[in-house]
Amino acid sequence: MLMSLVAKALIPWSSGWTYLMFGALVLAIIFGTWAGAVAARKGRSMQWWFIIGFFLPVFGLIAIYIARPIEKPAAPAKK
Repeated sequence: MLMSLVAKALIPWSSGWTYLMFGALVLAIIFGTWAGAVAARKGRSMQWWFIIGFFLPVFGLIAIYIARPIEKPAAPAKK
């Protein structure tokens, strides 16, 4: 009985737009993770680049691949 109520409640939400929006969300998460991983390898903030890659997927990936790595200053030699 409970399953039939749940099924009836879900039927109106099962449309083409639901699948489109779910697919867009999955792609946004993939692009955000990709941009964040590249940023982390370049010494940049993974969290900020995830957000940029999530909301602006193509621009975020292009920008992070163009960005130069952050070079850490060399540690002074210890005596």
